[in-house]
Amino acid sequence: MLININKLKVILIVIFLFPFIHDSYSQRIKWEETFESEDIVSKGWRIVNRDSSDGTVTFFSPFEFFKLAQQNAYKGNYFLKLNFENANSKNVTDDWIITPKLYNIQENDSISFWCGAIDKVFKDSLKIYISETDNETGSFILKDYFKVDGPAGSWHKKSYDLSEFKGKNIYFAVNYYLLNAGPTGSSSDNVWIDYFALTGKGYGGTDVSSFELNQNFPNPFNPSTDISFSIPQNSDVIIRIYDITGKEVSTFVNGFYQKGKYSFTFNGSNLASGVYFYKMTATGEAGEFTDTKKLELIK
Repeated sequence: MLININKLKVILIVIFLFPFIHDSYSQRIKWEETFESEDIVSKGWRIVNRDSSDGTVTFFSPFEFFKLAQQNAYKGNYFLKLNFENANSKNVTDDWIITPKLYNIQENDSISFWCGAIDKVFKDSLKIYISETDNETGSFILKDYFKVDGPAGSWHKKSYDLSEFKGKNIYFAVNYYLLNAGPTGSSSDNVWIDYFALTGKGYGGTDVSSFELNQNFPNPFNPSTDISFSIPQNSDVIIRIYDITGKEVSTFVNGFYQKGKYSFTFNGSNLASGVYFYKMTATGEAGEFTDTKKLELIK
């Protein structure tokens, strides 16, 4: 049987290169907000108190939630909090958190944020809106309406695909809207929000000045957890997972990455409960960076 060598070479190149091309840009962090300070208006954010009550979105650093749990920021120094006291005299709460303009959305881009709630007797919910025109509340179109999960001390990720807005500029809004809210209502308690990120393909990443491997979240986890890293220069990056004995159990990331911030989800479904370690090695023009962190899988 005759084999076309040139055709075989092409097939082999596609097979071996495709995983690296696909993984390198699919989860690039193009924009993020960690709420390092309370000054977010100067960065293009808009907080709107449509119910005209005395209460609205507030900034919090870690605090004890009525002896239920210690509530820490997911990332950065602060997180945003809304609660039943935000309602007006008619027991209506209508507070908006609107991002800066997000430019030139591309196919497979997505936006995510983290949230949590007390989630006991009184059930909280959030609405998600997107505007293609401006950041006035009347310009937004409803995209989602969901009950926020708890308990106190926890964070839960919400993510939305933005492919339908390819080539457009948008605003993204989180709306705390409840009709039976307030101290005498039955549909509000406390909700917290943190860390917004726009991820996707492309090279328009955030500014990065140093190498960094971040602690995975959640940790402990079951079965999935997010691992993110930053590289200040184009680099070959490898992240390997090891068990407590030092045996490699997974090569999680392996490819060439442009300068920027990246986030990936590791799935430990095929691993046993226990303590593991993940080690990052990044090699660029300035040399090699390595760091190792611990993660715990509890099934």
